[in-house]
Amino acid sequence: MMRFFNTEGPNRAADHYTLPPLARWDLDAILTLIAQKKYFLLHAPRQTGKTTCLLALMDALNQDGRYRAVYANIEAVQAAREDIAQGMATLCSVLGRAARQSTEEQEPEHWLHQQGDRVAPGDRVAMLLEHWSSSDPRPLILLLDEVDALIGDTLISLLRQLRAGYPQRPARFPQTVILCGVRDLRDYRIHARSEPEVITGGSAFNIKAKSLRLGDFSPAEVRALLAEHTTETGQVFTPEAIERVWALTQGQPWLVNALAYEACFERPEGRDRQHPIDREMIEQAKEQLILNRVTHLDQLDDKLREERVRRIIEPMLAGTALGPVPVTDLEYLTDLGLLRQVDGGGIEVANPIYSEVLPRMLATG
Repeated sequence: MMRFFNTEGPNRAADHYTLPPLARWDLDAILTLIAQKKYFLLHAPRQTGKTTCLLALMDALNQDGRYRAVYANIEAVQAAREDIAQGMATLCSVLGRAARQSTEEQEPEHWLHQQGDRVAPGDRVAMLLEHWSSSDPRPLILLLDEVDALIGDTLISLLRQLRAGYPQRPARFPQTVILCGVRDLRDYRIHARSEPEVITGGSAFNIKAKSLRLGDFSPAEVRALLAEHTTETGQVFTPEAIERVWALTQGQPWLVNALAYEACFERPEGRDRQHPIDREMIEQAKEQLILNRVTHLDQLDDKLREERVRRIIEPMLAGTALGPVPVTDLEYLTDLGLLRQVDGGGIEVANPIYSEVLPRMLATG
């Protein structure tokens, strides 16, 4: 089966054209943070490659043998909303399954079945992690994905349990926890029934050492990814097509893959491997993505419902002055991938495709 450009979920090298995931981070810096027993964040816009990088890091750490590294996607806890009992039960179940799948450890699930139900929900995750960390002399490294999908009291409970167990690391708590999501911790605004005031992420999780952001592709990485298709099929991208892919996307990973997939696998002339992919085919692919309102672009509509997003995006697209804007709001839009910094310290919409899509969405109300 021929590999292809991926637009859904983590990359699998056997199925998808893939850049080396660990080359997209400063791996030495990450390994140093782990060796120093730090807890830190990885954040980036959706469909940028965060999960692919976390899975690659887990595999590398486990192959090294000094650590036990476990990746867990905890998005399922979102369904519990602010029900701490249901949320913590789901979270513990997810962690137990992740341990079995990642390192073949059965101990977390055994503990849950034998003792978990007797522990108060607000302490259950901390007790599970304490038991689990103590069960093996190798330090536990926990990679938690989609953390910012959790809501209100369930998110507060998780963050505070991690903070409470932090002094026990590494013998009786994970040596390192990496929290991964779309937003930086500073952008968390936690509305909880249990608290009268909005809680910021920094106050709920003040043990964070650092926030790392996974960047977009560079021009060289865009060329390298497109070259994977040429190597596999013999079909070339003209220099003008490669330049246009970069110009339209500014390296946003999902857009790069989506344009290339549309041009090479959806369009009839693109499926003819003797036919080079030229600039006009990339333009046609761009138009088709916009007309189809593909999932990634459709998600922008949800962001525009936020007042602090709309009050910046609307005047920028209209070409009018922004007026006084909190720096935190500009940072938030940059973290979401809607804006990017340009030389000289200015900002602009992240890429020409977003510049074309956002006004259409605003015009529809």
